[in-house]
Amino acid sequence: MNKLPESPAAARYHHGDLRHALLEAAAKAADIEHISLRELASGLGVSAAAVYRHFDSREALLAELAAAGIAQLQQRFAVAFDLHAPAADAQEAIGRLHRLGVAYLRFADEQPAMWRLIFGTHAVQTRADALQTGAPTSYSYLPAALQGLYSTGVIGTPPEPGDLLFAWSTVHGAAALRVGNVAAAQGEVETVGAEMVQRILRGIGATLSPS
Repeated sequence: MNKLPESPAAARYHHGDLRHALLEAAAKAADIEHISLRELASGLGVSAAAVYRHFDSREALLAELAAAGIAQLQQRFAVAFDLHAPAADAQEAIGRLHRLGVAYLRFADEQPAMWRLIFGTHAVQTRADALQTGAPTSYSYLPAALQGLYSTGVIGTPPEPGDLLFAWSTVHGAAALRVGNVAAAQGEVETVGAEMVQRILRGIGATLSPS
């Protein structure tokens, strides 16, 4: 049987190039969670069969994309503060919480579809896998920030799981409202972040306030 010639579009992708192109195209989609492999194939000008050679299902592509998104968020958190260096004083501990919240909000503002993906149902296993590695992940930063508040005397007792959930829910809720374009949550991200920190500190029983 004669082999059909490759289409000009398909000929551009060799080895891992198509895999990378698929992930890149999916990451740019306005609604990542509902994109189809056939839609991606059509957009790149390749056959559906070519796509399935790299990803056997839409779920497999979304899982890999979610892992990349979680890594991107971790990179932003790493800029906020050094996970391995303790906060020097109370002001620095509070500043770390603020920078962490701002990084979270900016990620949601700038990549809303990716943000929804990594915290949605398609990434449940990906999130679980990240926690099983034993290595620091994006989930390591908020507990470290709260521990820094305790170590520097901002809060009087060690942070409990409920404190972590409260702090995360506060930031995540604000991010979700901003993504949904709810007017009350809009505004300069640094200002919104500062307001969140004030409420989190009050909520977890801080004895010191941001200066």
